[in-house]
Amino acid sequence: MSSLSSIFNIGSSALSNAQIGISVTSNNISNADATGYSRQTVQYTTGPTTSSGGITYGSGAEVSEITRHFSYTVESQYLSYSSDASMWETITSALSSIETLFDDSDDEGYDLSTALDAFWTSLDALAADPESESARTELTGYAETLTTLINSTSDSLEAVQDGLNDQIENQVDDINDLLDTLAGLNSQLASDPENATLLDSQATTLRDLSTYLDLSVVYGKDGQATVYTASGQTLVQNDVTYKLAYEGPQATASLTSASTFDGQVYFEGESSNEIAIEFVTSGSADGSASAATYKVSLDGGETWLTDDDGNTLLFTASGADDKVTVDGVSIWFGSSTDSSAAASGTLAVGDDFTVMAKSGVYWYETTSSKVNVTPIDVTASDSNNRLSGGSLAGLLATRDQYVGGYLDELDALAEELAWQVNYVHSQGAGLSNFSSATAENAVDDTTEALSGSSLAYADRLTSGTLSISVYDDDTGEVETLSSIAIDPASDSLEDVADAINTTFSDQLTASINNGKLTIAAEDGMSFQFAGDTSGLLAALGINTFFSGDDAGNIAVSDAVLNDSNRVNAAVVDASGEVLSGDSTCANNLAALADTDVTLDAHGSTSSKTLSEHLAALVGDVGTDVDTSARKYTYYSALAENADTLQQSLSGVNTDEELINLTKYQQAYSVAAQLIQVANEMFDTVLSLRD
Repeated sequence: MSSLSSIFNIGSSALSNAQIGISVTSNNISNADATGYSRQTVQYTTGPTTSSGGITYGSGAEVSEITRHFSYTVESQYLSYSSDASMWETITSALSSIETLFDDSDDEGYDLSTALDAFWTSLDALAADPESESARTELTGYAETLTTLINSTSDSLEAVQDGLNDQIENQVDDINDLLDTLAGLNSQLASDPENATLLDSQATTLRDLSTYLDLSVVYGKDGQATVYTASGQTLVQNDVTYKLAYEGPQATASLTSASTFDGQVYFEGESSNEIAIEFVTSGSADGSASAATYKVSLDGGETWLTDDDGNTLLFTASGADDKVTVDGVSIWFGSSTDSSAAASGTLAVGDDFTVMAKSGVYWYETTSSKVNVTPIDVTASDSNNRLSGGSLAGLLATRDQYVGGYLDELDALAEELAWQVNYVHSQGAGLSNFSSATAENAVDDTTEALSGSSLAYADRLTSGTLSISVYDDDTGEVETLSSIAIDPASDSLEDVADAINTTFSDQLTASINNGKLTIAAEDGMSFQFAGDTSGLLAALGINTFFSGDDAGNIAVSDAVLNDSNRVNAAVVDASGEVLSGDSTCANNLAALADTDVTLDAHGSTSSKTLSEHLAALVGDVGTDVDTSARKYTYYSALAENADTLQQSLSGVNTDEELINLTKYQQAYSVAAQLIQVANEMFDTVLSLRD
């Protein structure tokens, strides 16, 4: 009877095994097209043996486990490649749309390069016919077209940045939601670590997260996943999440143990770059001779700003009355409670400050401790513990590294164009004399030395002379041709006005209103500017062609637009006269097309013409698009290969499953027959007893 019972048990076990096999196979087939599903198979082990009458025989097979086919090693590779592919796809998509702003491949289009060339050509035309009304009108027309295109390109780039900011904010929210999902899955897996459905959901969620971030994942034996950024910041551990936050401009400090500084760094303005400050000498922050000095980096400390000779620039720690401007951002040090009050204590060598004059992404280790993870340069080999992959890094890099870089170069181009043209134009004379001339640019403090003033071009001023020729309106004769000396390191705007009033007493009156200088001739008199080697006229915006100092505000001067006679083609000669038909100034302006200049932009050190600088900018955009597209193709191919390998392990092959289904059906049928045989044998034994 024991043997019959054993046969019956083996048959029952085989029947159950076949049922489980059919169930698992059916589940595989039904999920064949389900995203993230991992194929499962039934694993069997041989049951214990039984001995009877000196004979040992088996007891059938048992289901040992249901295996989920999934390679964590392959998946780790996929997550890494997917993150990189997503970042470069994001960058490529954004840059492709930006490329059209600079594209000069359309012969019928009118882009920046074409507009700049037309401007230079119109200056040649003015030089050929300096008193021509049509040449002057054509020049101002082409100049307006050029500045309008520069303005619109700048506006478009800034609009792209605004759109990217919205996407960044949304993605940070999406990321935090995914982190919460993973923490919830961890909590469930802690009590059910073999749950294949939960594990598949975990894998799918991690894949979703990898499109946003660069990830490193450690899987525990309990099925839980500990998730880090590639730089090591913990995002999920057990059922706890460490969130990301998108925050506005701010500054942070890292002081050494030797520092007694009690205050903080303040700033005004915006920059696409992250400004790193490191102190190299100790001292106060009061701007005095004994104040501490610091160096500045715009690339996370990889390089430091240098002067024209390649020496590291050093800045003096100062208060609100003596701000330092770096990359368009005004920086100063003040007390912790009042930005205008002096900071106390002493800064030490090695004290670090970071000025984020832009919004950024931060990782919160605790509710009060955060780390800046905004990328500095996604093309660098060292991520500086910042985000280095995923669409979030791609959006941030596009906003700052690419679009921000293009804006910096375009601003530098517009700044240099305005300065070069205005400097030459301010030396010249138009077809009619001035009765008065008012500066377009104002200074905040009329008593401050010009070199340290708020003028955008204050750093371009040099010691020199400003010459003015005064005329009698009735006779047209030269009344006075005289000059005043200007030292921008010591002279203020009030000093300049006083010098003009003294030198041209009873002929010209210089006054200052709201920080702007006005020079007015007395009744019956007029004047022309006969030269300015200091650059003051160009900096103030007097007798100039352009207004503005960056891509967003450069424009043709209202004085020139309202009166074409104010276009300067001639110069005042040594006797104070403006000779008819003179084209000296027009020729000098036209010569600017072939003048090499170095732009005031981070990373721009080459000297070339303005047209060549613009061509380089256009070329950089095209190269960036091509490079990012190639990187996207490369990493997406690697991700696809890793996914293919994973699918070869975890994907459902319906043909194979049909074979398995047939096998289990046959096993089920045979098991049923075995049970039937056991029953018949049992009935026979019972009948023998009767």
